[in-house]
Amino acid sequence: MTLTRGVATGALALAACIVLVGCGADDEAVEEQWTALGVPEPEIVFLGDFTDEERAAIAREVKSVQLSFAERFGVVTSEFTLYISTNFEALNEAYREWLDPEYRRRGVELPSWLGCNGLAWKAAVFISLETCDKDGRAHGGPIAHEYFHILQDHVGLVAGTDNVWPAWLIEGSAVYASAHYAEEQGRRSLAWRREASRLVWSGLGRPLPGPYDAAGSSMFTDLAYQNLVYEVGFLGVEWLVERRGEEALMEFFRLGGGRQEFREAFDMTPDEFVDAFEEHRGKVAPPFKWQIAGVVRDPDGRPVPQVDLYVVTGVEGENILVPGGRTNGAGEFRARSPEERHTLGVILRCPRGSSTFWAFAGEWGKKGFVGDEDGRYESDEHLAEPTTGMHRRDVVIELQASRRVLLERFCEKRE
Repeated sequence: MTLTRGVATGALALAACIVLVGCGADDEAVEEQWTALGVPEPEIVFLGDFTDEERAAIAREVKSVQLSFAERFGVVTSEFTLYISTNFEALNEAYREWLDPEYRRRGVELPSWLGCNGLAWKAAVFISLETCDKDGRAHGGPIAHEYFHILQDHVGLVAGTDNVWPAWLIEGSAVYASAHYAEEQGRRSLAWRREASRLVWSGLGRPLPGPYDAAGSSMFTDLAYQNLVYEVGFLGVEWLVERRGEEALMEFFRLGGGRQEFREAFDMTPDEFVDAFEEHRGKVAPPFKWQIAGVVRDPDGRPVPQVDLYVVTGVEGENILVPGGRTNGAGEFRARSPEERHTLGVILRCPRGSSTFWAFAGEWGKKGFVGDEDGRYESDEHLAEPTTGMHRRDVVIELQASRRVLLERFCEKRE
């Protein structure tokens, strides 16, 4: 079902606040507003361990998101099924049953990173809450983000995402939509999202690739590519909306989501956008000034290759991870750092079949490296003493154990 903005506004108008969840109203008020949309109950399949209260809260969250996006974007649909699970294997089994026979024959499964994350495909959303913290589980994980993908497909055919164009528009607009929803609910401010994404862009130190520049063949093989698509994509969508409005964003998907459709919806060519947005980058997200270079070794002095380094810095009192670099075959790395206080986080990729996607090995700071005890990143504290920006050429990070031992200790295997 597609609504004009006027119809949606008429159906939902309630003083200055359309989603009463964020304004302190009760379930009854939200249900009353949702009923006015005139859509069926969303189908939700609960898998794993949920209390009655959790089921009710998640059902209410879906309706709250539908209300918010109907008002903001003029579109609503219940023509999808949400599969949500506290057990990855149960969700994976449901996913395999849902797939077309051709994909089942190929052995297609949910990706290993779906520990506390979601995936939308056609008319279905699959969300795993297996490793979510209490707050994430209470809100049903990334419901708002994945529901926006359902809306994209609902209003028009979306082009493929095998390279960065138009993947950043698809994912960046879902980040944009869910960020506005989070602020409505009083969970996290748009200012936080914007500053965190800006820091990520400065850490990446590279432009958003143009429409003919394939940055990679897979959405999830390169961390820099992920951040371009999601974080820089969010900033790109916000830039477009500020100039052309949210109506143009939905028109882009309604037209089909391609390069010519971009020109029609936003009144500029993709190349014109890339040039203007690169100029914008120079103003809001110049590359970090300071360089860090060094080596990662195990306790026996052996180099540790393919370790991801992240700059850990703060936004509104919460630490965020900014991509820094990756060690080469000799364990050597190069990264850039901000002027602000920061540490350098060390992350190891968990092997396939683990219930965790990566393990946090610890942080390097002013007085050296401090290993983590459980491999779980905490966003409210630093392990090492933060340092400020300056060039550092000979950083030595010695892990508390070998890669094999750390992965066995930190990466939980699925049964």
